[in-house]
Amino acid sequence: MSIQHPGGRVSVRYRTGDIEVVMTEVDGGAALVEPVLWGQSSWHLVLDGQAIFEVGGSRWELLPEASLSLDSATPCTIVNPSPSRLRVLSVVSNPGGPGQEGRP
Repeated sequence: MSIQHPGGRVSVRYRTGDIEVVMTEVDGGAALVEPVLWGQSSWHLVLDGQAIFEVGGSRWELLPEASLSLDSATPCTIVNPSPSRLRVLSVVSNPGGPGQEGRP
């Protein structure tokens, strides 16, 4: 499954039970908000580019090979402040599976 957004794309690469492996690409200077990334818990690894993760009032800036773990289903925005493409690999846990309310 791949979801195209203005400024980026989210692709579910693998799904089993309540775990999804997701590749997110964000164009330079763009931001992306995607419900697929709002798991009960999630881990995000920056592969290429620079990422700013915004969750609630918190903000983290990550460079390549840096990762972030989140333990909340709070909406997450991924911002790419650089002119080059950002790629993030995420592992998301969603108890209840893909039919969970509020998810596609």
